[in-house]
Amino acid sequence: MSARTYILGGAQSDFSRDMYEEGKTVFDLFKETMEQALTKTDIDPAEVERGHIGNASGDVLTHYAQMGGFFGMANDAFAGMPASRHEAACCSGSMAMLGAISDIGAGFYDLVCVAGVEVMGVDTADIKEFATLDQAIGAHAWPSERTQEEWVWPYLFSQFQRDYAERYGLDYAHLGEISRINLNNAKRNPNARGKNYPFTDACFTANEEVNPVAMSDFRVHDVCRTADGAAILFLASEDYAREYATKRGLKFEQIPWVKSFAHSTMPTELAVKRRLSKASDSPYYMPHLKKTIDSAVDRAGMANIKKVDAVELHDCFSITEYMILDHCGLAAPGEVWRIIEDGDLELGGSFPVNPSGGLLGAGHPIGCTGVRMALDCYKQVTHSAGDYQIEGAKNAMLINVGGTLTTVAAMVIGI
Repeated sequence: MSARTYILGGAQSDFSRDMYEEGKTVFDLFKETMEQALTKTDIDPAEVERGHIGNASGDVLTHYAQMGGFFGMANDAFAGMPASRHEAACCSGSMAMLGAISDIGAGFYDLVCVAGVEVMGVDTADIKEFATLDQAIGAHAWPSERTQEEWVWPYLFSQFQRDYAERYGLDYAHLGEISRINLNNAKRNPNARGKNYPFTDACFTANEEVNPVAMSDFRVHDVCRTADGAAILFLASEDYAREYATKRGLKFEQIPWVKSFAHSTMPTELAVKRRLSKASDSPYYMPHLKKTIDSAVDRAGMANIKKVDAVELHDCFSITEYMILDHCGLAAPGEVWRIIEDGDLELGGSFPVNPSGGLLGAGHPIGCTGVRMALDCYKQVTHSAGDYQIEGAKNAMLINVGGTLTTVAAMVIGI
């Protein structure tokens, strides 16, 4: 890797908020979160040299797309600073992170701001280009994959679930356990949309009364809720991070850095991914997902992913987490259910996943999620995660995907 990129901290909004209900805009959310991030990190905005913002659907959901301009609108000191928006569906925030990492790694800038923001709670009647919210966020799917009979993304991810059931067999009890763990974790997170979700153990079983089939093959508690949310981080070069620590009486060795990153992009159509998967000699369902995860682990100098203390991974549906875990090398392909049954994913387990609650529990503001994951990794390794802290965490990993695994990003953040 090139020069190290350090993370100085940041802030996240409360994902349970509703901007339209509050009479506020996506910019209001960005500005509020920026103010919180600057205060928490004690950073002078005049020293920030570059801005990246992840946003997936601003043009269709909020009728505004050129969000690089939000920086200068939020604070006069940012006016004239180069800034840009990144879009890669649910992986948009991670693409903004990679932009900042590249800037610093190449030596172009010493202090870069990364933001992720999305407002999802729109009145669908106000979307002129699309009849429904589903069609709006369905813009990230290939046109032939958009169906009138079913919601686009539940339909597409149901195909993953069907493939897994056919290829390896699938027990709903394991999917229900994933949802249960993440929703339980969310109760510990003050910024989670699901911190007050009501549920009982029956909600994670095939109980038609409290957990009925709701979208395609998915039951109610298999599906994450979208959210209005923003997250902001400040990334720095080693020189700036050392100076930052000295001025504030901090130990430089305790400032986390991005130990590795990996990124892959595949053809958009799920049918093409399926074809390429079958043509490969890999035992894994989606070889590019496996390669991305392994590359991030290897570049971090780790023998295997079990050396990571906590993982924030993409769980837009329970099958998504199951599938990603299956590519982590924790068990033989198709046998990740073993670690679920062993309780490894729990907060106190040997491989805690989504301490924040993940997307299922914390909520999913699409373009913000990758930045939120990075912020939660930062919190874990600085031991500032509060009630969902993993004891002794030194290395945390994020695995973020966009579309039907069209875009995949993974990073290891540690001290």
